[in-house]
Amino acid sequence: MENYLESENDFFGYFENGELAGVIEANHDDSHTAINSLVVHPLFFRRGIAKTLLLFVFNKFNSDLFTVETGINNKPATELYKKLGFVEIKQWNTELGIKKVLFEKRGEN
Repeated sequence: MENYLESENDFFGYFENGELAGVIEANHDDSHTAINSLVVHPLFFRRGIAKTLLLFVFNKFNSDLFTVETGINNKPATELYKKLGFVEIKQWNTELGIKKVLFEKRGEN
């Protein structure tokens, strides 16, 4: 818990019926917002929560550039990012052998 409290990142939650259903973590500076994590509890899948959290971050931070990465096999995430205007920039393998993909979205400033 201390790590979260001391983090310079911003965390935003989505609540449904009083339950925390999803969380997005972002790091923002004058021109770039990096989405560091986006999670939705499995009981709340397929309800548009991830999209709502992403749209919130787009509106909250007036950035020229938004970036996010995920595992290449995470089809729901990659499809959502593409649907919201993200473009694939690169792919790579982590030290653990997980193939990742980086997406970016240019702001409308």
